[in-house]
Amino acid sequence: MRLWRFAILALLVCVSCAHKAKKDQAVVPQDPVALPQNPVSVELYVMSLCPYAVEAEKALFPVVAELKDFIDFKIDFVGDYFEESGFETLHGEEELVTNRIQLCAMQANRDAALDLITCMNLDYENSPDNLADCAKELGLDADAILACANGEEGEKLLKESFARSTQKGMEASPMLVINGETYAGARTSLRLKQTICRAFDGVKPDACENIPPPNKIPLKVLIDERYSDCGELATVGILQLKQMFDGLEVELVDYSSDAGKELFNQIKDTDQALVPAFLFGPEIKQDPFWTNIADYMVEAGDYLILSVDAPYDPTVEICDNQVDDDNDGKIDCEDDHCKETLVCRPKTPGTLELFTMSQCPFGMIAVNSMVEVLEALGPEIKFNIYYLGREISAGEFVALHGPAEAEENMRQICAVKHFAKKYQFMDYLVCRNKNPDSPDWKGCAKKMATAIAKCVKGPEGAALMSNSIKLADAIGVNASPTWLVNNSQVFSALSAQEIKEGFCAANEGWKGCDKTLSDDVGLPTDMGCGLE
Repeated sequence: MRLWRFAILALLVCVSCAHKAKKDQAVVPQDPVALPQNPVSVELYVMSLCPYAVEAEKALFPVVAELKDFIDFKIDFVGDYFEESGFETLHGEEELVTNRIQLCAMQANRDAALDLITCMNLDYENSPDNLADCAKELGLDADAILACANGEEGEKLLKESFARSTQKGMEASPMLVINGETYAGARTSLRLKQTICRAFDGVKPDACENIPPPNKIPLKVLIDERYSDCGELATVGILQLKQMFDGLEVELVDYSSDAGKELFNQIKDTDQALVPAFLFGPEIKQDPFWTNIADYMVEAGDYLILSVDAPYDPTVEICDNQVDDDNDGKIDCEDDHCKETLVCRPKTPGTLELFTMSQCPFGMIAVNSMVEVLEALGPEIKFNIYYLGREISAGEFVALHGPAEAEENMRQICAVKHFAKKYQFMDYLVCRNKNPDSPDWKGCAKKMATAIAKCVKGPEGAALMSNSIKLADAIGVNASPTWLVNNSQVFSALSAQEIKEGFCAANEGWKGCDKTLSDDVGLPTDMGCGLE
């Protein structure tokens, strides 16, 4: 199952990293606000010195001020606290102090605190040093706020705030949650107000009346009903897009229809000639969120297509539906397109193949674990290794971890080819894994060095690497490590025990499957390095 994701959903955020703190009380306390029954919950998670958080607060705070008697508004900060090392945050000590200042101000008087944050945000790069000027302008007691921020109370408030953010899984800034739903739309006051007002159950506040309706944005989604999960993937995408564009008007179009064929003709010459495809009308350019999404759009005739990781090509043979989909006289596995796919590959009991990257830390763990697996399962097992990468031109390869990995991939695939007897190549691989950054590969290769060098420099190494990449693409493997057992089933594993279990599940009764192998590599067994 491919991962389905929108590139656009990697929105402008400051990724959380590391975070520190310190002292006692603040401004004149206000009486608790008496909220109406079923107020709308609005939660903002930020790093106080994140520029995107500053922009979000600039748009949100006027809406909060207008709807304050009808919403339950809270701010928490994104960061970490460790007993051994203290507080950590992405933007350093200045951000930690600013966090505590804002928490202390909010504890005393939320309305005054929002005015204070707004003022400090005007020159946030000089926070917290701009507290005194902003407090003076607003008639607040800067000394009282600092006494809280630099004391035990400020430290307690920040610990609690970080803990709430962590408990909610917030690791980026800004993150806005409205009535339990993460907001992914445009960060404009109008869009935020529209979204909050829609969240009211029943009678809405007067401030929600006469809000202009969202722009109508036509969206045609091209699907192919022959693929069982194509419609499901489209639905996931539509739900995400509706978070971004309030006025979305969606029409599903199947590839098999005349309208579907016409739509596909619009996109067939683009790199998005796959389904599901999301085709917007030009009206999308009038939406406030357009600036966030423009870089992820591809022009095609009358439409703008969203760049997505779509998995299906509607023009090729579907390999398991007993239909000649591409009208070439060959059905399913008879078709050249299908021969290398998993569903059409002949089962080869007793085989285990690893797809990896030579400098992927998880792939190296898997290779090292395989030493124990080979010893346990005996010489009858047929084991092979393939390497992942990209062939950008004939014989020219790139790898996820850079040029050094591309070169080492080639050396290792040559070692696997020429020293397969009794898996001699494993000695070289395990040795290289001890110091993968060392240029001295010959020290690990020893007597294998001459044959490896000849293979790498000649056409053989390039051919091996090219075929390895083509095989991985054909069966849909793009992550290291990935295992292929019996030429027909894929699974992920790092530890010797997990690898053995994956093999033995497909080879019942195999000698050695009753043995218990090492099961702790210190990492989750589903981690890996992905090409995409």
